[in-house]
Amino acid sequence: LHDPMRNSYPALAACAVLALAGLNGRAADLRPDADGYIRDWVMLAPIALPEGESCAEALLKEQIPNEATLRPRAGDTLKVRGKDLTWRGVTARTNHFDFNETLNSIHDHVAGYAVAYVECEKEIPEVILAVASNDQGRLYFNGVDIYAFTEPRQLVLDADKGKVTLKKGLNVFVFKITNEQNSWQGALRLLTKAGQPLRDVRIRLSP
Repeated sequence: LHDPMRNSYPALAACAVLALAGLNGRAADLRPDADGYIRDWVMLAPIALPEGESCAEALLKEQIPNEATLRPRAGDTLKVRGKDLTWRGVTARTNHFDFNETLNSIHDHVAGYAVAYVECEKEIPEVILAVASNDQGRLYFNGVDIYAFTEPRQLVLDADKGKVTLKKGLNVFVFKITNEQNSWQGALRLLTKAGQPLRDVRIRLSP
């Protein structure tokens, strides 16, 4: 994979509770939390994976056409392998999101997407991304594939780190996570180049 984050942080090449967001009243004030974690997402799940295909294989294959450039709004619908799915706006009550909690059921051998829109008043260079997933995770940033972790694992916050430049205007993170069994989670934190939580940005729920 073409992965600028790995160029800065070679370690990246190493093999929970959610609620429907009260969107209307607070959408203009959404920001990362006090520790820099993004808690507001537009989510699509579950996508059942083909029998015989591993979660690692599925992670590296498109489950939705042009998944790197997804720009969904809550309420958008999509048919995936004959099943109608709806994008939903969710707000994590803690520093990570949990697909199974959102869906109120356990889903094994599946994939899901969480999209975040980050709006900046000016360019912000050398922003540190701290990424965690359970199990496999892949991250696209402004349409570019920047990160993939292909092994099963438990969620460990800030497990992998890398640097990007947030451009002035809208930035889009598409976080794809596959689940082998049981827990199905993800977390993304933004830090300044000095390692402090980045909060001087806005989170939007539509492009």
